Amino acid sequence: MNKADSISVKVCGITEAKDARFALELGADKLGFITYEKSPRKIDFEKVENIKSELSLNEEKMVAVEVEPTIEHLKKIMDQGFGVFQLHFSYDLSRDLIGQWSQLVGAENLWLAPRLPKGVSFPEDLFCYSETFLIDAYSESKFGGTGERSDWRSFSLWREKFTAKNWVLAGGISPSNISSAIEETQARHVDVNSGIEKSPGIKDLEKMTELFQKVRRII
Repeated sequence: MNKADSISVKVCGITEAKDARFALELGADKLGFITYEKSPRKIDFEKVENIKSELSLNEEKMVAVEVEPTIEHLKKIMDQGFGVFQLHFSYDLSRDLIGQWSQLVGAENLWLAPRLPKGVSFPEDLFCYSETFLIDAYSESKFGGTGERSDWRSFSLWREKFTAKNWVLAGGISPSNISSAIEETQARHVDVNSGIEKSPGIKDLEKMTELFQKVRRII
């Protein structure tokens, strides 16, 4: 098995069935649906259901993306048939709430995405709640979706130090930097969104094709 065979790609910010279908045809491992109300890529539950039905999506392909949901809201998201739950939050959020998320969806199905200011060490007390951690670019005003590059050096250090966990690299990944991102961080899971878009929520099929071609070329 070469390196490309072991790299999984999640295409996030899906709002259209045609984009979802094309991503899967190219080899996307997972599709991300942003349910966060303030996101320009927000999708409502009815449209999620339509895409799921049209493409006969399995739960493990579907990732719900939210920011600091209440338990009540997370239960509503679970009812939509998602298999994975990617939750963004301030790194100092109450561990009691995070623990409730983990108990509700299962640590194996929870991707935790703490918003980490530059220079902040990874909060190791989160490890008991999840098996997978997503690292996105830091912004004081946004939880992901900035289109900016994340801290590749810190990602690489954490991935090497905490090998028992899964690490997902996000933040401004595009066809122009996907090769260097993987080479520099040795990431095995990447999350792409704005770097393959025409506009928020609408994918650029040429950019998406180019990105997957470059992933496959990595040896």
